[in-house]
Amino acid sequence: MKWIKKLFGKREDSSEETGLKEINFEDLPAWLDARSQKISSRVEKDMSGLLSEFEASLSELEESNSKLAEARVEGDFDIRAVKRAKSNRENVTKQVTLLIDKIRVQENRDFRALENFYGAATQSLESCLEHMNRSFRYTRVVFPEESKEVSESLASLGGVFKALREVILVNKKEMDYLETARSDIKEINELSASIADEELEMESRIRRVQTLRTEASEAGKALEDFRKGAAWQSLQNLQAEFSAAREKLRKAEAGLSSLILPLSGHLSRIKKLHESSRYTLKPEVKNQLDICLENPVKVDPSFFPELQKILEDNALDMQAQKKEKALLQVKTAISAFPERKKEYLEALQEFEAKKAEIESSDTGKLAELEHKEAELLSRAHLLEEDVEDSEKKLAALKEEFEHRKEKLLTDINLIDSNVKINFQ
Repeated sequence: MKWIKKLFGKREDSSEETGLKEINFEDLPAWLDARSQKISSRVEKDMSGLLSEFEASLSELEESNSKLAEARVEGDFDIRAVKRAKSNRENVTKQVTLLIDKIRVQENRDFRALENFYGAATQSLESCLEHMNRSFRYTRVVFPEESKEVSESLASLGGVFKALREVILVNKKEMDYLETARSDIKEINELSASIADEELEMESRIRRVQTLRTEASEAGKALEDFRKGAAWQSLQNLQAEFSAAREKLRKAEAGLSSLILPLSGHLSRIKKLHESSRYTLKPEVKNQLDICLENPVKVDPSFFPELQKILEDNALDMQAQKKEKALLQVKTAISAFPERKKEYLEALQEFEAKKAEIESSDTGKLAELEHKEAELLSRAHLLEEDVEDSEKKLAALKEEFEHRKEKLLTDINLIDSNVKINFQ
């Protein structure tokens, strides 16, 4: 109830000023029950006499129906008319018997029970009349007196139903208003509880967001301190040295390859001549030629003197001008390749050493701090989205709460315009 007071707010006008009867919201269900009980008592009192009439009418109908069922044919009638009347009499008495069985008054006599009884009973009466109407026309020709008694009993029963209907209609509207007001109260209490739960949940989420933001800030500071520390500076220096070693290796590899690249066309020509059996290479020379074409940095320096011999061989089918050019390039390779190969191997050794140092260095602390900060910020962001959703949901609940409050006030006013609800 505290949430209802909080959400409804305080009303300042008093019953003394307005002349209205004030009822506290908490007391409203009891007031509605009292009104409902009062109506039910009044209806039960008004109905008591009518229900006695109903019982009497039902007994009369049962008696007249029995008389019709047992009636003998008196008078001179065509045999076909008698046969038709007897056949239809069975249907009439059957329908009346079904009606009597269906409309017995129940022990529960509050308003809704009586209203339901009236609805079911009138439906049964209408069904009975519909199913027996045609048969009754044939029956009353041969059994006029007995048929008349059944007809009068049904009419008497119908008169009681009409009176019951009047009593129900006079009180039904207020009873419906009372039930609607009870439904309004239930909705208000449920909405109030939902609002309270949502507010508590939202406050909890806000506190969790604040906690996560604080923890993320602490993790960020720890990360910053780590990056200013000796371990991080050492790692940064090592990474710079690794980058320098990688660049040195790239340049050494490029210098080595620059000696081989000009020969690639000649080497491919010699390979094709060998494969077409127009020139024969020694197996070890052929192997070095393939290495030279595929991965120049791995070729053995001894290959180039052998290549020079091949180019100087008159058996090699190659233009003299191209041979001369190739020989100059081979001689350059013979003189420069060993030194450049040495530079390459030294650069490769330095690169591998720096790489091993990087791989063995302890970077786990950095990764751990970065991961922790990122995770905390991500969780805080998700919770902030949940807070936004809670705010939207809370606004919708409060809007519906106000709507229900206004509806309750309207419905209570329909019951008693002099009643004012106090939500304090």
